[in-house]
Amino acid sequence: MHEDVLGYLLGALEPHEMRRVAEMLRTDPLARAELERIEKALQPLEDSYEPVEPPPADLVARTLAALPPLPGKEQPAASEPLESEPIASSTLAPMNSGVEPPSEAGLSWMDWVSGSIAAAVLLSLLLPALAQGRFESRKIACHDQLRRLGTALTRFVTQNQRERLPEVSEQGPEAFAGVYAVRLRDADLLDDPAIRWCPSLDLPELTEVDPANESRTETFLIGLNNVVTSDELHRANVNQLKQLQRWLGGHYAYTLGVIEQDHYSSPRFEGRSSFAIMSDAPMATILDGVIRSDQVGHGGIGINVLFEDGRVQFIMLPALDSMPDHPLLNHEGKAEAGVNVDDASLAPSWRAPFLDVRQR
Repeated sequence: MHEDVLGYLLGALEPHEMRRVAEMLRTDPLARAELERIEKALQPLEDSYEPVEPPPADLVARTLAALPPLPGKEQPAASEPLESEPIASSTLAPMNSGVEPPSEAGLSWMDWVSGSIAAAVLLSLLLPALAQGRFESRKIACHDQLRRLGTALTRFVTQNQRERLPEVSEQGPEAFAGVYAVRLRDADLLDDPAIRWCPSLDLPELTEVDPANESRTETFLIGLNNVVTSDELHRANVNQLKQLQRWLGGHYAYTLGVIEQDHYSSPRFEGRSSFAIMSDAPMATILDGVIRSDQVGHGGIGINVLFEDGRVQFIMLPALDSMPDHPLLNHEGKAEAGVNVDDASLAPSWRAPFLDVRQR
């Protein structure tokens, strides 16, 4: 039982095994206790994770500043009086002798140039390694967060008799991709709302909307570590709703849904290895199928994609266009719901399933 519960928690089981373990958890108190025990045992690992800090922005300037001054360039401080001392004639080098007198710092031009070259070589070797380490650590952290969200989505499916992924409404307040977070919150499956934020992107500045001029008096703090319920979403005023729809999904993209038998619906969960259900989200609108690389997480290099079988894969941006099913566009090249049941189309939080949709 321990291996089954652990595999269920990590999302490492096949879909039919996930359903079997989910049924066992519903009926067996011992299995639920084992799940809680494993979650508590793994929590310190998640709490202690810290991404590698990037090199300081002024590293080069600080390194150059630490080099000794140029020979002969040292000047006495203005506050220090000059002292005239007799100079022994024996210390004077003959003019045009070709011998350079020693500098006050004891360093020759050759010493200074050698030190500068050594510092430049060291920086050229160090900075790429630090940048690569920072890139890899953030990519892995984002990979892990997608895996955890994928596990929560799998558990959502197993608790749903229809065995479908969370539904993005066709219109109204719930007609946005980020409603996934609300669905998981309502199902008590979003234990850590902070995992909605990608480590490679800056956190947004979220503020509480002032409802003084609105007919409703409720206020909802749109914070980094909280998610409203569906009831609160429907009670939000216009300004609050706009912010909620934009940021509830965090930095990630979610599948918008599909057209099944001429009707729009949420995708049926079938454990497909080619059907994308989440990814890192581009922070800019996709126009004519073109994604601005500077607006994508992980340095504009690529994105993590979570597939329906639980696999998370890092895909380089140029490779997206060669995939049979582009994860960020439907088969018609649009950032809208899939045109058939096997057409995955992911979008950032604010995106509605279709371009012209009423969202309030």
